[in-house]
This record gives sequence, C-alpha cells and structure tokens, in this order.
Amino acid sequence: MVPNRAQDGSWVKMGTWMIADHVVPLATVGSGKTGDDVCIFAPSLRALPPDNPVVMATLPVVDWNAELFRALSDVTSVGNRCYAAVLMIDPFTLWEDLADMLKEKGFAGVVNFPPASLVEGVQSAGSASAANTLEIDRMKWFHDNGLGIVHTGSSRLEMVDVSNRLADLLDGMIYFPPESLSRPIAPRMDLEAVVDADFLPASLWSLKPAPVCPAGESV
Repeated sequence: MVPNRAQDGSWVKMGTWMIADHVVPLATVGSGKTGDDVCIFAPSLRALPPDNPVVMATLPVVDWNAELFRALSDVTSVGNRCYAAVLMIDPFTLWEDLADMLKEKGFAGVVNFPPASLVEGVQSAGSASAANTLEIDRMKWFHDNGLGIVHTGSSRLEMVDVSNRLADLLDGMIYFPPESLSRPIAPRMDLEAVVDADFLPASLWSLKPAPVCPAGESV
C-alpha cells in the first residue's frame, strides 16, 4: 500500500503519479525523482487521435490489451513503480501470458484503466457493485499472481464499494471525475493527490481536469 498519512496522522509527501503512453524512467540518479513516483503505462493511448478527450479511451475504438501486448514486446525493463493499464473486462485477453510478461519486464502491477464503469456506462447507484464483479475478480487474480493492483473509478460510490471489497490489497486508487474526461489525451497526464479521502484505505489520486483559458475553452 502507498500511504499518504504518517502514523501520527500527519500528511506525508508523496511522489508524482502519472499516466503515460511510454515508460517513464523513475528514481534515476540525479533525476530529482523519488521512490514514490509512479508511472501508469498506457501505450494504447498512442492509438487514439492526439488531443482528443480522454473519454475516447472508454470507447470501443482500440483493442486496448492487444496494443499493450505489442508495446510490451519493445520494453526491456521498467522501474519497480510502473503499473500497466489493462482493460479488465476484455474476454479475449490471454491473461496468464499477460501476467507473465508484466512480471518478466519488472512491472509493479496493473491498473484497471479504462475502468469498466466508464466503458460500460454504468453509473447508477444500484448497479455499481454488480457491474464491477468481473473487473474486481480479475484484479484479485492479478494480485494472487504476484502483481500489485491500483483501482480506478468514476464515482464516490464505486470507490467506496471497491475499497471495501479489495480492502488492504490495493496499492492506491484513482478517481476520474466526469469533468476530467474532457481533458485532451497527451503523452503524459499527471495525477493529483486527493487529500480529503480518509474514507478510503489507500492513497487516492485524480486526473487533473483540463485547464481552462480566459475565453472559457479547454486547452
């Protein structure tokens, strides 16, 4: 787990978390980076039109996990704080092969990005728990196979439900508020720490909304 509070309850400094379409070197000598810096490797973003909104990643326009497999063949090794973005509800993925390849390359774990709640458009309060069962079971499977897990979700209800069901298995959580989905896709998208998430057992991060220019248009 990646804690964001010290034992005395005070906030502690955390590293930088980012989603990137390439492997970002972490904690290299003289880089100024810390061992808590985390890269979420999402090479499938490269297959989407540049500057399109992030919501495009939730649409069936890219074979997400196939793009990941192809990109992994070109990866030699990664730092121990790199997670792979995986579509957990893909019925055609060769899961054992993917897990073996991620461990061989040195990945710390996996992230359910894009999350099923956005891919399937499930946002209603009554269906959040049932809709995520397949996704959560797959994440548990990755954990049982020696990989860490970070969960992404699109509502507070979903985040609380998943944190209760995965308990202390999580390395962290990422929240995608609706307004963040309009952010343009970029080779690197930084996340920001959410410091008022005491209701969750793991550190919580969120995709920064797209900056707005004075004219009121996103940039």
